[in-house]
Amino acid sequence: MNRKCKESRKVQIKKLNELIFMASTNLKMAVIVSDTSIKNQIASSITHIYVHNKPVIKTFYYAVNVTSTKVELFAIRCGINQAI
Repeated sequence: MNRKCKESRKVQIKKLNELIFMASTNLKMAVIVSDTSIKNQIASSITHIYVHNKPVIKTFYYAVNVTSTKVELFAIRCGINQAI
């Protein structure tokens, strides 16, 4: 996906909307939403898991006074496999 191309983003958002709608009507599908940020030497990761449009679990991890090496280890620990 080309993040700078407006049309490409629209196509991806449409696909995501269709996927979320399908997941909300299917009891066998789960939706996992994850966000990670690093600000003021604090790395944080939050994850929400939904099944049939209802929240199941919310996890939150954080690390304080991090360096770039520590951020890499934090990402590995939290299972973050792609950084933008």
